[in-house]
Formats: sequence, structure tokens, C-alpha cells
Amino acid sequence: MLRVTPRIDETTITLQLEGRLAGPTVIEAERCWQVTCAENPGRSHRLDLRGVTYLDQEGKSFLNRVFQQGASFLSSGCLTRAYVEEITRSGK
Repeated sequence: MLRVTPRIDETTITLQLEGRLAGPTVIEAERCWQVTCAENPGRSHRLDLRGVTYLDQEGKSFLNRVFQQGASFLSSGCLTRAYVEEITRSGK
């Protein structure tokens, strides 16, 4: 299960993810991401991954796609920090 909570202010869109970013939940996270970004143009984009407990390959691919679109990440814990480092180290 994955909870997706958009947080929007004047300059930034933050999508807070909590739970498992795997399988069908990736599709929902991506849908929420696309809708939230389309409805709020001109803001920077960020994913808050501090509540993510598991990532599968689909989840990693989603993170890579949003990074390629210019998103930044908030992460904590070994799991998400390692994936974020891997994605951001590979560059755009």
C-alpha cells in the first residue's frame, strides 16, 4: 500500500510518498505526479521519500523518470538514500 500526499506552496510541489513504491502503486504515484505537476505549472518539483519502506524495479524507474524531469528528492534511511544516490550520481 502507498499513500500519496501532494503538498503545494508558492514555489514548490512536493509529493510525499509513504509505504511501498512497487507494482501497481507506481502507476498511481506516477498518475498523481503528472496531474499535480500539470495543475501547478512554474513550480519546482520534489518527491519526499522519507516514508517509503520498499522500492522495486518499477519504483526505481519512476524515480529515475521524475529525476530526468528535474525533480529533487528528500530521503532518509539506508534504502531510499542509496537509491537516490544511485539515481543522482548517474546524472541527467
